Amino acid sequence: MAPPDPAKLGRTSAGRYASGDGRFSVELSSGGWMITDSERTNELGLPLVRGPFGTLDAARGALIELRSGPAPISDLAERIAAIPKRDPRAAPPGRRGNAERAGPPGRASTPAKPPEPLPVVVREFRSRDGESLRSLWEGAAFRSIGDDDMSLRRFAQRNPGLFLVASQGPDVVGSAMGGWDGRRGWIYHVATTPGHRREGLGTKLVRQVEAGLRAVGCRKVNIIVRDGNDDGAAFWASLGYELHAARQFGRELPETLDGDG
Repeated sequence: MAPPDPAKLGRTSAGRYASGDGRFSVELSSGGWMITDSERTNELGLPLVRGPFGTLDAARGALIELRSGPAPISDLAERIAAIPKRDPRAAPPGRRGNAERAGPPGRASTPAKPPEPLPVVVREFRSRDGESLRSLWEGAAFRSIGDDDMSLRRFAQRNPGLFLVASQGPDVVGSAMGGWDGRRGWIYHVATTPGHRREGLGTKLVRQVEAGLRAVGCRKVNIIVRDGNDDGAAFWASLGYELHAARQFGRELPETLDGDG
């Protein structure tokens, strides 16, 4: 059997591809396609990320340059070293005199440019995401049996490519869990952090889960919205989901069922 072509991209899950040699991964984020290089890291030890690229073909073209071009060089260390050292005896920032704050006469001060935010990347669940996800869900008032680490890993194994996490750098900022029981699809725990609401991230997560469910043969998707959650009901209605006249029943199973010895 011939070895895999290292330059060829293979689909690993919905919205994610990997090169034949495993060095590069290409993931669809809210801003476009992002390339992660597992062999090259920055000063913080994190894999180098390139993008966003408008199309998957554009990302493929960039991979050719990344393989053949020189190793990227960051000037972060030099820029940090060039920052003037502050005299510890000097007044702390914010307590200087008006004349010093105003700057030289006749020249207006230029406000500092805020740093560019890190891109939001949608990826599959990883085993170390549990604590961050539970914090996200607590902020969204989601409380459910089955949110422990073991249950989350089991859910991801049973539903490959359908348990999605949105991350911004090291932070988890969104989630959506897609489940397929062979007859109906279910979507659980769609949530985003307050700073990423009304940006389309929740919609993107739902549409990507729906695409994964369609790929495995799902024809109908169900969701649960608790009574009184008007914002949640409006969100799902905006995505085309309809309210059905039904009541949900549930039961927590004991560790030992009745009649077991």
